[in-house]
Amino acid sequence: MLHHDVSPHIRESRTVWTERRDVVVADDGGWGSHRALEQAGREADLRGVGLVVVTVRTLPFVEPTGYAAWTRAENDAADYASNVNLAAQRRVRDARPGLHVEGAVVSSVDDLVPVAANAGLLVLGRHGAGGQGVFRMGTTSGDLVKAFPCPVLVCRDERSFPPRASAPSSRHPEVVAAVHVTPEIPTVLRYAVREATTRGMPLCVFSAGRPQTNSVVGDELAAEKSVPWRLVWTSGDAEGLLCYADPDDLLVLGNRGHERLAGHVTGSWTRAVLDRMPCDVMLVPL
Repeated sequence: MLHHDVSPHIRESRTVWTERRDVVVADDGGWGSHRALEQAGREADLRGVGLVVVTVRTLPFVEPTGYAAWTRAENDAADYASNVNLAAQRRVRDARPGLHVEGAVVSSVDDLVPVAANAGLLVLGRHGAGGQGVFRMGTTSGDLVKAFPCPVLVCRDERSFPPRASAPSSRHPEVVAAVHVTPEIPTVLRYAVREATTRGMPLCVFSAGRPQTNSVVGDELAAEKSVPWRLVWTSGDAEGLLCYADPDDLLVLGNRGHERLAGHVTGSWTRAVLDRMPCDVMLVPL
């Protein structure tokens, strides 16, 4: 392990980013959306940008008994989605009166193209209203992450994790960047440094331990002066991160694949992190 001695001062301040793109949060009315909405408001405030609350209308299962039944189901779904979206906007405005908040209710993710084009961050809950895990096949979150080219923040869900075997550490919260292969290192570290600077948090980098990877990470960090950092060599599996992470950390990972879901299948490293990580996880586009 390489370690830079740090005595970080943790702060939350409003940062005006040079890239003024909205924070977008998906709200389906489920429990997982509650913390996502809260965190999205904080992210927008930190960046000095607006917040857009999106709700994708979904039809309940209805027996095909005729046009009237389908029409009634469509109207009920539209009313429910509208009420969910308006309630979410009110919660954010009540919590952060100075934040500019907009809402969008759509029948398909395809209708969110203009919103996606102006998005700097997409915020999602760990589970949908039906209990499905984020990015699972056929879920709205899976469609959203393919439609939005920006980083995606997956928020922790306190209800989903069993008690830890040991108490959380007494260290300060950190931005934790995990890098495994050389091509992703500059991009992941650039986003991680930016998040650490925005949050006033120190940076901890987990490197997979391969000689070439370690060399590149070391060179990148040696020139980094804007945040306190330390470097940890790891075997590259998810267990080390799972044991290390505290609930108030932010984990930053690269998100590979043409459709941005490569590696998210059951049994993969990224899937293990998304299902079990006790902190928020940010997936950055590579």
